[in-house]
Amino acid sequence: MQLRFLGDAFDYWKGSLFCRLQGEGILVDFVVDPMLTDPKNWQESDSRLYADLLQITKAQVLRHRRNLREERPQYFAEITHTGDLFLDPDTGIDLRRTRHSNIERYVKVSEIHQLVRGNLPRILCTYQHLPRKKTEDILRELMSALSEGGTGVHYSFYKTWPVGMLFISGSRSRIKALNKYFRDHLGRHSDAKVATW
Repeated sequence: MQLRFLGDAFDYWKGSLFCRLQGEGILVDFVVDPMLTDPKNWQESDSRLYADLLQITKAQVLRHRRNLREERPQYFAEITHTGDLFLDPDTGIDLRRTRHSNIERYVKVSEIHQLVRGNLPRILCTYQHLPRKKTEDILRELMSALSEGGTGVHYSFYKTWPVGMLFISGSRSRIKALNKYFRDHLGRHSDAKVATW
């Protein structure tokens, strides 16, 4: 998350989605990691606004001592919360096979799997831009990348071009409950909006 994007339409979309999913009991013990790429630019009022836009309390926003760019393993090791979690990278999941200069704008597939491994029945959510390419092409790339090393992990993707939300859990029943909510709520539109695997 970059400060210059704070307050854009996508923050309102994320907030509405999370408010509904918490209200329905789909997301529980829910916290958010804003994955700040420019933490020195943020003031306390910005953090309050971020929480307000996402319709959560300020206590639900994780804070870090480590730097996302230079200390990634330590940054993610600081996430000790075991409940449901939203990662809010600037761009989304890194689908590239090579290193690049702006990795702080992404979350890596290995980092996602690290946060859903073990006995945690959590749902991990992460934001994904869907630029230029067709949504289905991005979805195929996501499915391929996440399936590597993701045994026993279940996924649901809510696609609303030009962004989407990926939901991941080691608990099949929690992803099934999420998909049931989307089917019930979206009705005949759910097949076009939600992919699961």
